[in-house]
Amino acid sequence: MTVFLDTSTILAACWSNRGLSRLLVECAPKVEWRLITADYCISEVEKNVRKHPAGAVDWVRIVRARLEAVGSVYVLDRPIVFEATKDKPVILSAVGCDADYLVTSDTTDFAHILGTVVYGVKVRTPK
Repeated sequence: MTVFLDTSTILAACWSNRGLSRLLVECAPKVEWRLITADYCISEVEKNVRKHPAGAVDWVRIVRARLEAVGSVYVLDRPIVFEATKDKPVILSAVGCDADYLVTSDTTDFAHILGTVVYGVKVRTPK
């Protein structure tokens, strides 16, 4: 199974070793889930990860080591309506790399698609 992690989920995994985002990252290899993210998300994580004391260390030591980076997708050959411009590459990249799931902790910008399926990608929170 291929699980695409967005920036918010990756940051949550870096900032807390007891949250569901970290559990997802730590358990994925055991259940043979492929964790991927877009280079766009990696760039956003690297801009923000130092906002929490343990973030940068856990990003390099634990989280980044388990993520596979894919190129960001900015255009699809199918229509998509997504208001949050800054997050549009996230959903497009998840669809573009044929992920089974997009996991996001951003319940504001992704609210209208949480719990749905977008071109075959199930959009969920870590919960």
